[in-house]
Formats: sequence, structure tokens, C-alpha cells
Amino acid sequence: MTIGLTRVDFRLIHGQVITRWLKQCNINEIITIDTQLSQDTFMQEVFKMAAPKGVRIRILSVEEAIKAQEKQEFEKNRILLLFKNVQQLREAVKNGLNLKEVQIGGLGGGPGRKAVNNAITLDQTDADILLDLEANHAIEIYFQTTPDYPKETLKNAVAKL
Repeated sequence: MTIGLTRVDFRLIHGQVITRWLKQCNINEIITIDTQLSQDTFMQEVFKMAAPKGVRIRILSVEEAIKAQEKQEFEKNRILLLFKNVQQLREAVKNGLNLKEVQIGGLGGGPGRKAVNNAITLDQTDADILLDLEANHAIEIYFQTTPDYPKETLKNAVAKL
């Protein structure tokens, strides 16, 4: 098995991810990579309860995720890697996590953010991080909320800022 989907979504495990992407990508394990969440046992239990029966949930720090990939633990199941934000994604990649493509599914709202694809917002800071990851780490980055919507390239999304 392998990584079926890598997604950045500030909501992490939620209905849209569970009901649509798990089935679409034939996922049987969700690995959330978030250093802060990996130290919060209460919130870990909340997210584990949100997952459907039969889907394994692991919440790892950036360091733990890199070690897991090095030990080929990502090859044991069909995995959905989840990141809460592009900062955690950047930290993981810069420290050695190897990714081929990343789907941006939701980055939250706030001042200075603009909707660039369906309900996905982007600001210049996140755009710069994503552009760097795509250019310097050969990661295909695209925007897509659900399987029903077409993929949009990072270049096209950034052009809307």
C-alpha cells in the first residue's frame, strides 16, 4: 500500500473528508501530522471518534511522521496524510518528509484571505509557502474541495490573489 492522498485541511477529520475522500481513494488509515495535536491526548480521542469504523487513526508529530516514512510504515496501508495548515506541511517537507503531490482542501478564513477555489481561501503568506514547496521540492500542489469539483493548479489559484 502507499499514500493515497495528502491533504491540507484546517478541519482535519470531518464529514467531507470521511465520507468522500476515504471512499474515493480507498483509504484504510488516516495519519494526521500535527506536532501540537500529537501532544494533546484529549483532542486525539475526539478525532479518533470522528473516524469511521475500520479506519485506523494515527496522530504524529512532524518528527514522528518522518521516522515512520523512513521505516516504510506508510507502505502498510492505504494512507490519507492530513495536515492542519501549510506551515506544518512546510516543516515536514523541509525536515525530510517525501511527498509527490498535495491537495489543498481548506485553509480557513480570516483577514487578508481571498477565496480562490470554491470555498478554499488563500493569502500571500500561504501562497508563498506553497509556491516554494512546488518549485523547490517537486511537489504537485492543487486545490480541490471534493471529488465532484475539478482540480485547480496552484498557479491558477495564486493568480486570483
